[in-house]
Amino acid sequence: MYYHCDGPVGVACLELDTTPDGSGACRPLIERDRRLLFAADARLDNRGECAAAIQRAGADRATDAELMLGMLLLPGRKAPGRLIGDFAYALWDGRRDELRLARDPMGVRSLYYRVEPRRVLFATEVGQILAAGGVPRRLNERTVAWHLSGMQTPPGCVFYEGIEEVKPGEEVTIASSAAPHSRAFWRPDPERRLHYRDEREYAEELRELLTEAVRCRLRTRTPAGISLSGGVDSSTVASVAGWLHGREAGVPPMRAYSWVFTDLPECDESDNIYRVADHFGIPVTPIPAEETYPLVDEAANRPHEDDPFTSMFQPFMHRALSAAAREGVSVMCYGFRGDVMCGGNVNDVPGMLRAGHWRQARDELGALSRVMSLSPAATLRRYVVQPVLADLLPSRARVAGRQALQRFRGARAGQVNHGLRTGPAARAAAHVRDDFLLQAGLPSLEPVLHAAKGWPRMAARHRYIHVFSPLVMRGVMYAERVSAAHGIAIADPWSDRRIAEYILACPQHCVDSALEVKRLARRAVEGIMPPDAIRAASKVSPGPLYLEALRRQAHDTVIDLITDSRCADLGFIDEAMLRDRFARFVRGEAPSFDLWSTLCLELWLRRYWP
Repeated sequence: MYYHCDGPVGVACLELDTTPDGSGACRPLIERDRRLLFAADARLDNRGECAAAIQRAGADRATDAELMLGMLLLPGRKAPGRLIGDFAYALWDGRRDELRLARDPMGVRSLYYRVEPRRVLFATEVGQILAAGGVPRRLNERTVAWHLSGMQTPPGCVFYEGIEEVKPGEEVTIASSAAPHSRAFWRPDPERRLHYRDEREYAEELRELLTEAVRCRLRTRTPAGISLSGGVDSSTVASVAGWLHGREAGVPPMRAYSWVFTDLPECDESDNIYRVADHFGIPVTPIPAEETYPLVDEAANRPHEDDPFTSMFQPFMHRALSAAAREGVSVMCYGFRGDVMCGGNVNDVPGMLRAGHWRQARDELGALSRVMSLSPAATLRRYVVQPVLADLLPSRARVAGRQALQRFRGARAGQVNHGLRTGPAARAAAHVRDDFLLQAGLPSLEPVLHAAKGWPRMAARHRYIHVFSPLVMRGVMYAERVSAAHGIAIADPWSDRRIAEYILACPQHCVDSALEVKRLARRAVEGIMPPDAIRAASKVSPGPLYLEALRRQAHDTVIDLITDSRCADLGFIDEAMLRDRFARFVRGEAPSFDLWSTLCLELWLRRYWP
């Protein structure tokens, strides 16, 4: 832990430097002549570019924080947008009485702040701000409503009133003479388009970007860890890492940590895990799934003080991270955003037709008809006519049409009460109270959907919504927090901003299709990943583990959580309806995946809001 106090200004850094040369050191930087204080939690990926830009002797040997500060001191305010990597920083300028707070565009690192009349508090965790004297604890019920509406809590929404979140790609300036001011320093360009003659060129460029993203994240002490499944996303990361280790000096070896299922063989991906691991000589530590049921072990399912967002598979993460820490792993790699970058069922038949790929479009429509169980006419209407019309309509008309469709679908499901269940609220489970949702006042359009309006094609809009999904972003932040508790940093190459920019500029029919799921990602690792592993890689849901936990393994715990519920006491849910729905689920009469947001909120409220 490093501290620095100078008069009324103070900062503390808990260092988690995983680099072999100390270049990732998190220590306050002080320039007394210019009255500057800088602190960063960061991994800087474009060190060479930054060193060249600041033109300072010995810059190539500087720490990431020193390079970042040098960039921020260049004339103008463009420097934050030139920083590539995962970061959060605070820069105090004593001459201007000005504090600048910023966070990386993909939202991997977190940063919060609270402005009071005579004090400004900032920290990477909300709990650190709450620990300061005199900070009130008031629940933000609007954020609770977001959470109960599909856990799609947008950036900037905090569960405690009076505490703000720096949004991804945002810099907030706080000065004594003015109200806080924020600006976005990076956004992907909706007008950028790539048009290559040969489709193989798209895969080759993604391969280069993915290789660089993995290389940057392996600037770490040996060994590195990988949470490896048999799917495309983590398998590509493991394969590129293993391939680099065999070719480049300084790239550490990998160790894999993987779920293995005995009681639920339909969830087991061991065959493909070992196809990849054996090919690259990566040792695998198996984590028995039957020892990681959700809600069974109280300590393994404990929520964090910052917010109720908890993965239903948190016990697996704790087991894997504990094993990795014992084996000296300092960085754990994941494939979190691979699904939203290159999968997610973003279909682009109109793009195929515009490119002249008529036969491919015909085959794609046939595959969609089979997968979605639609008639040929209905398939044509959904995947060709509607997208083309949507692309031709102005954005306001698109939004109005989407809202009307939501109201129609909600009315058919019997979920509308005086127009309540529209927009984000339409995702809330039936046991969430309508009067609570009305009082919370969620907007008619989610921020990510509003931002997507600027993209000219439906497929690109859908890809943007996937990439910047609040649920995915919260999941990455959550994993970073869980990993840090074990003294391990996380690395998600698929969360590299350069990959996001590239995927959004690609023709979407080259990225994914019903005929070839994650088409571009698979082709990018040809010649790296074993061919049989590429063919066999598929998305296998561990959902049955969760369902088995609810019905049997953790049944009594669930009953306790939905009896005398804090959520009900606070007016968020109808407890009688929830208990009835759970009883029907246990009897096998109804699916119940929408219980999780309520269960993890209840756990959080009982622990931190008794």
